Amino acid sequence: MKSRSRSYLTLLACLPTLMIFGCFETKEFPSPAPPNLKPNQPSPGQTVAKSEHAPEVKGDSKGGKPEVPVTPVRTVDPKQLIDVVSGDVKGGESKNPTPTNFLWLPADKTHVKDEPLVVTSPLGLSPIASFSPASNPLTKGKVELGKQLYFDARISKDTTVSCATCHNPEKGWTDQLKTSIGIKGQVGGRNAPTVLNSVFGRTMFWDGRAPSLEGQAQGPPQNPIEMGDQDYKQIIERLRTIPGYREQFQKVFGTDVTLDGVAKAIAAFERATALTGNSAYDQYAMGDSPESLKAMSDSAKRGMVLFGLRLRTDDEFKAGVPLKKAGCTSCHAGANFSDEEFHNLGVGWIEKDGKFADLGRFAIEPIGAKNEKSVGAFKTPTVRDVTRTGPYMHDGSETTLAGVIDFYDKGGNPNPSLDKDIQPLKLTPSEKADLVEFMKSLTGAEVKVALPTLPPGADGKSPDPRAALTPPSPPKKAGLDSPHTMIGLRY
Repeated sequence: MKSRSRSYLTLLACLPTLMIFGCFETKEFPSPAPPNLKPNQPSPGQTVAKSEHAPEVKGDSKGGKPEVPVTPVRTVDPKQLIDVVSGDVKGGESKNPTPTNFLWLPADKTHVKDEPLVVTSPLGLSPIASFSPASNPLTKGKVELGKQLYFDARISKDTTVSCATCHNPEKGWTDQLKTSIGIKGQVGGRNAPTVLNSVFGRTMFWDGRAPSLEGQAQGPPQNPIEMGDQDYKQIIERLRTIPGYREQFQKVFGTDVTLDGVAKAIAAFERATALTGNSAYDQYAMGDSPESLKAMSDSAKRGMVLFGLRLRTDDEFKAGVPLKKAGCTSCHAGANFSDEEFHNLGVGWIEKDGKFADLGRFAIEPIGAKNEKSVGAFKTPTVRDVTRTGPYMHDGSETTLAGVIDFYDKGGNPNPSLDKDIQPLKLTPSEKADLVEFMKSLTGAEVKVALPTLPPGADGKSPDPRAALTPPSPPKKAGLDSPHTMIGLRY
């Protein structure tokens, strides 16, 4: 485009010289002409000439001086010529946008019929409005479209797996499996993290390789273990055979179905819906009445102090345990109980081989920025609703909260990249029990999501979204061949 614009500007610079020699082919510029035409400017529809060749010079019949043919001088308004260039540049992408039209299309906003959506955060959470990117504001139609796509298995290659297969709202927005199962029963190498409160995440996946929910939504559909060995073009072309989706995309985005729209719609649904708060802890911490002081049990309050949080100043209860003895708030901090950072706990360390089964954050760090402290490091998960999201750790190796606390209590698994904050805790049995009770108090009201009615396909049939909530049966042998192969990693 830049070279094309430069050629027009060069033409403009040479225009006076070219017109003196009358060297133009006839070309009609679009009308109407710009307003406020001055003398000698072309009127609407006026033509100018253009040619690549110099004028032919001939002598007269009497052998006198050569005759130079004279062409009447015609002027072109420079602004009109520039408008032609701008119009060409601006209009070029509407038919053939770059990169390609299944990834992105310019919007025709005359078709958009949608309304803004305001979501009130549950007690204890920050307002989510500030966590929605300007490029993807929440709207009613977009969230409903995202809900349909989230539960639609037609995104997967064999129409058996949907987003909800591994992130089922009825199972704490996980699948409650050690490691997730994808298309044809293939078993991935990582546990499915909950989608709950992912609106607050700075990065997505256990290794943080996606920068946003929109980025995360683009990964599973073309992962051969999750939704099949397919490319984005195949996915979008399949969705474009569904008339209901094409109609909704026009109303929400003003475009045909695109990957950009699919990612934005799913992310909007997750931001607006997968929220958990108003737990017993929130009622205690945010309350200001005598009744709210009783929202948590005495055991949970002791666990809260061990975890690293102080009791309310108006609470006369004496915990009798050391503040932050368990050191949990070193990583599980903030309203969502996650620092959004990456830490090595020694999970997956193979002592006899002296290496990790999964390199974690280190594997996705760019060449030139590799940090050995990132080997075996994974993102800190939220502990909100943790009673619903087990098994735990990135590999699902801990099946109970008690097991998680025992793992931390022993100081994780020693290895060369162990996080400096992971040390033996020397917790007593009663202190471990109190920590479990506190984490239970972080359970919020369950998010109820009514299954959507999916739009019929070209065959007129509407699939049942509940069918994909049951993961496919795994084959006899499955899993990762190598932790270094990113295409095989899930989450």
